[in-house]
Amino acid sequence: MQYNDEIILKAIGTVISKERKRRNLKFTIFCYENDISKTTLYMIEKGKIKPYVTNLLKIINALGLTFEEFGRLLDKELPDDYINSEE
Repeated sequence: MQYNDEIILKAIGTVISKERKRRNLKFTIFCYENDISKTTLYMIEKGKIKPYVTNLLKIINALGLTFEEFGRLLDKELPDDYINSEE
């Protein structure tokens, strides 16, 4: 079994977008204050690219989350059947 990248990337992006909006952090200001490219954040939030670990950690930290908290949110966002059955 292997992970379905599309589902995981979409879930990562959804968690980041929801948490940023929940904290009322405006997109452009968030990017500027945290030295994150607007294009990069946009593509991550839309689930279009695999984020580098350094960018992901920078975003998680900027959202005021621990990696553990982010993991819990991500787990809630993923569907129960997010693993491909193809081998």
